Amino acid sequence: MEELGGYRLVALLGEGGMGQVHLGRAASGRLVAVKTVHEHLATDPLFRERFRREAAAARSVAGPFTAAVLAADPEAVRPWLATEFCTGPTLAGAVSALGPLASGELAALGAALAEAIAAVHAVGLVHRDLKPSNIVVTRDGPMVIDFGIARTAADESLTGSGEVVGSPGFIAPELLTGTGEPGPAVDVFALGALLAYAATGRPPFGTGPVHQVLYRTMHGPADLDGVAGATAGDGAPEWRELLGRCLSQEPGDRPTVAEVLSACAAWTDGDPWWEREAVSGLIRRREEEVAALVAKAPGAEVEAEGEVEAAAETGDEPRDGPQDEPQDAPADAPPAPAATVHGPASGATLAPGAGADTVVSGGRGASRRRFLRWGGAAIAGGAAIGAVAWLTELTGDDEGNGDGAQSGPSGSPGPYTLGRALWTRDIGDATPLRHGEALYLVSDSALTRVDPRTGAVAWSYPAEYIADVVPGDGVVHLARSSGIFMAEITALNAATGAVKWSANPMVRNPHRPPNPSGSATSDPVVSVDGELSALSVSADILCVVTYSPYTTLWERRTAQKRPWRAYGYDPGTGAPLWFHEGAPAEVAGLYERDGRIGVAAASPFTADEKETDEPLTVLRAADGTLDRQIPGGARYPESYLGARGVHYYARAGQLKAVDLATRRTLWSLDQAEEDTDATITPTAAAGLVHTADHRTVKALDAGTGRTRWSSTDVGRPEDGSLTVAGGLVYGLGTAPGGDEAIGEVPGWGVHARNAATGALVWAAETGEVRTVIVRQGAGSDKGAGEGGAGAEAGAEAGLVHVVSASGTLSTFAVPELT
Repeated sequence: MEELGGYRLVALLGEGGMGQVHLGRAASGRLVAVKTVHEHLATDPLFRERFRREAAAARSVAGPFTAAVLAADPEAVRPWLATEFCTGPTLAGAVSALGPLASGELAALGAALAEAIAAVHAVGLVHRDLKPSNIVVTRDGPMVIDFGIARTAADESLTGSGEVVGSPGFIAPELLTGTGEPGPAVDVFALGALLAYAATGRPPFGTGPVHQVLYRTMHGPADLDGVAGATAGDGAPEWRELLGRCLSQEPGDRPTVAEVLSACAAWTDGDPWWEREAVSGLIRRREEEVAALVAKAPGAEVEAEGEVEAAAETGDEPRDGPQDEPQDAPADAPPAPAATVHGPASGATLAPGAGADTVVSGGRGASRRRFLRWGGAAIAGGAAIGAVAWLTELTGDDEGNGDGAQSGPSGSPGPYTLGRALWTRDIGDATPLRHGEALYLVSDSALTRVDPRTGAVAWSYPAEYIADVVPGDGVVHLARSSGIFMAEITALNAATGAVKWSANPMVRNPHRPPNPSGSATSDPVVSVDGELSALSVSADILCVVTYSPYTTLWERRTAQKRPWRAYGYDPGTGAPLWFHEGAPAEVAGLYERDGRIGVAAASPFTADEKETDEPLTVLRAADGTLDRQIPGGARYPESYLGARGVHYYARAGQLKAVDLATRRTLWSLDQAEEDTDATITPTAAAGLVHTADHRTVKALDAGTGRTRWSSTDVGRPEDGSLTVAGGLVYGLGTAPGGDEAIGEVPGWGVHARNAATGALVWAAETGEVRTVIVRQGAGSDKGAGEGGAGAEAGAEAGLVHVVSASGTLSTFAVPELT
């Protein structure tokens, strides 16, 4: 095993343009990060001098939230430096996994980082490269790492020249213009950007090409939308004011570090953020992964045997049991790009050229308990132990390497890609819709269009009581209820959000009789429309159907026999064209094909919960007149509207394959009583259909219904959909290689499984998943699954949008199926 300065190099963590980072171990057992400089850089006298000067200065930094420099040898053939090994998620990873911070959490983070910056400034240093990936969240709080050591003038993160060190989006404007030496205000600017990122889940100057981010940084203003008030619920502007001052263009307009510390200390609330279970769970998971690295190092087996012998002499029991292992420790999901995570396959090692985010989960003898013993000197001394940063930024390498590989559908996974969010945004209860190159968020108070690649808001249209939204290439149509039983339609310009036209409330439609349910003495309650709406839009007709819920006995009594009603409009102008009144029933679906509109009645339940007829009403789209009424047709509406092929249904405790041309059932499967909530993909892909309940995903042979594979550690998202796109099936899964009991509802994050084999290909920690939307990129197969759209030439790279149960929208690059 290689050794530098008395530190044994246990594993290579990462390699970049400046050098390599190794997990090292001192003779005492203390874990350290050993950074070595590439030899070609070491031959540069100016570089070596800078390394010598900054290493000496950094060793004098002493603060509770800074990673200490322990030793260095600038004169070695291969210069090296050893620092405390900070085990924890980066701030980027924590925010990606858990979402933006609330005001009190943000204040605790800000106070800790301000203390760290004050410690750096106290010895005459300016960090110059504060950013989310240079902050590691540990058991003892956030730790600031990488004091600008081993950075050349031609830093890879910038396109300029000169002694400029920093990262786009967090670097102060004066460093970009080269006006004077960097002072403490540089770090205050970066601190403001860090806190804005933590508060919103996105960089304050956006993302995209470097030159665009730098331009926005120099010309402002910062994007602080979504930053909370200093006190929960009071809407106070203190945070926006403070962060706005920190991000001022002029250094003299920014507050001092002491002022930031004072403000944050006053706004803290309760236990520190990093001590709360959601964060500590990330930390525990990373400790397991570090233990696996150490366990696989040469000589680890001998040391483990020695530990057992020593325990036998003292009576201590070193064997790791369930009582020693955390059962609720999720894995971290840092931001893009992705990382490859290797499962505990026999003989698995960390390749010498592996990327900084390549980790090994599992492994013989690996445990958090043993890790704590091996790292005992660091822990006993109060050193920072948290989730693994993998120190990619210390090497200047942001890219993870390694190839994906197949794994079993359940149990310990093989190699898989760890998803890293491109951006996150808190959307609350809003529902996302993807159409082409637009992403729409439908909430109780607005329809908002955002850039799917960056999360930047393009426009927002305030509209309460939105019932349905149908986005199009140039126009977005929405149905809403402006008052009690008063539905109306609005058409918006898709690019700008401007109103193109708005139809009067339905009760004023000229084709609607004053008392549509019959005579002039019609019950006024029955005469008004239902409070729910469904919308269908084609090139020739816009149809909106209003109705009341009839599912439960209480809803049937409340509805007062109110019928569903259909209204036809010109989709381009909003001109009313026709009106049709149906029967008292809830509407389960609205279908349009070949000039026909199908209105499917739901299944009203009687007191004994037996299904009724479920009719399908077919209208002529041109004039709204009745084409035909089909008893039982609502069960398979596609077959009555001219569709062909095989469609798959999950209903009434059965999974069915139905030939739409003949309406013949090709096969059916009875579901177990506990699995009657299962969903199934409506069409087949590569000879398979996929079905899922809340804890299991299965692949069925499309022709016979026979199970091809089944996984018990992944289930359907909360909204019930199951997305299949690009050869992958997406669902809500457990922590890969974790100990979550089979039978429990998975709650760790989203999985992408090989649709043909069930092997885990990609995973990202998001918490419980509410919705998954996949939009394939240019050149990929069409058909992006639930809510998606097919690819077209020139479209952007594929994206996966995931909404967690907590209301955080996270966007990832589409994983590659290898």
